[in-house]
Amino acid sequence: MITLKKISHLTGFSVSTVSKALNNKQDINVETKKRIQEFAYQRNYVPNKNAISLRKSKSFIIAVILPQVNDAFYSETLCNIQKMASKSGYRIMFFQSFESTAKEVVYLDEINDGSVDGAIVLSTNRNEFKANYNKINTIPIESVQITKSQNLDVLKADCMAIFGNLLNQIN
Repeated sequence: MITLKKISHLTGFSVSTVSKALNNKQDINVETKKRIQEFAYQRNYVPNKNAISLRKSKSFIIAVILPQVNDAFYSETLCNIQKMASKSGYRIMFFQSFESTAKEVVYLDEINDGSVDGAIVLSTNRNEFKANYNKINTIPIESVQITKSQNLDVLKADCMAIFGNLLNQIN
């Protein structure tokens, strides 16, 4: 895998110049930018998301806690959330609570370290979850009640709404 530093070394341009070219900055010569971009493209350069996360102090990851991934109803919901996240430039990290409020709380404690930008909790008992999770958070958290008897279209609309709320809090 080729890195920004390696491109700098191979092209003879400074790391700063290579970075500016690959980020399409305007304060760089057009020909230089074109040369560096073509060089990077030919070598399948892919920006390191971890480095970007460190630089921007954002992980571009949203945690999703859901009851169980191998259930078709919950899986469909996860799929819809992932589509929304992807369109917004985010990846998801998911956790299975197996319908346990205690596990939902444990997972939120684990990710409350800044490793994700926000969390969505799909809880089978939202009221119990809210009653049990009253800690101060470093990340925004949205939750929604989920039951298998729900209409999937209504649930999708609810998830879209809370996802929008979460993005507003993150950005």
